[in-house]
Amino acid sequence: MDLGTNLKQLRKERNLAQEELAECLGVSPQTVSKWENNLSMPDVSCLPVLADYFGITVDALLMHNINRKDDMKEFSTKIHALANEGKMDQAYDKLKSSIKNWALSASMNHLMSWVSYSFSKEKTGAEKQNLLEEAVMYADRTIRLDAGETSRTSQAKMTKCFCMVDLDRRVEAIKIANTLPSVYSSRERVLAKVSEGVERTKNIKIALQYLDELRTELS
Repeated sequence: MDLGTNLKQLRKERNLAQEELAECLGVSPQTVSKWENNLSMPDVSCLPVLADYFGITVDALLMHNINRKDDMKEFSTKIHALANEGKMDQAYDKLKSSIKNWALSASMNHLMSWVSYSFSKEKTGAEKQNLLEEAVMYADRTIRLDAGETSRTSQAKMTKCFCMVDLDRRVEAIKIANTLPSVYSSRERVLAKVSEGVERTKNIKIALQYLDELRTELS
């Protein structure tokens, strides 16, 4: 199967429009169309990104660095380390300058959303608003790319809700929040019910921790 036909089939299997794929890669929809019709080839830098996202074989997209998942994990760990050290500006700059390398990674787009939102806490005025809007954009990308397959979608929606509130768009935040799982069906509650011994105690403490956070909102 040729690259164009293969790419088109893989994209449709993910229910991803040409426009959405193009936006994530920073190219035009016309460029994606040309790829799928074999009128042109993706830039070499796009090939491993596409291969990672669609989970296809190395040969399918001509080149693929088998260590990219390890590279992404290592890079993500560095970003989290900077954030934990309170160096949010460095975390933001480092991730923003490299995000194009992981354009179709739901986890990296989610990390970019979280870092942008967290960094916005240190800013005011137009800078704060720009970071919040950027966080919303990357949250939306995460949701599209993740396709609701993991808890990452819910986490991205949470980040988007918090951004919406800071952007004085509370009504939209509430609408999104209503699509999230309820506490009743949450992982923490279910694990507290089905686990035993030390694990059960651990899970109950985790569930109570979230409830304690809510109690502080009442004081």
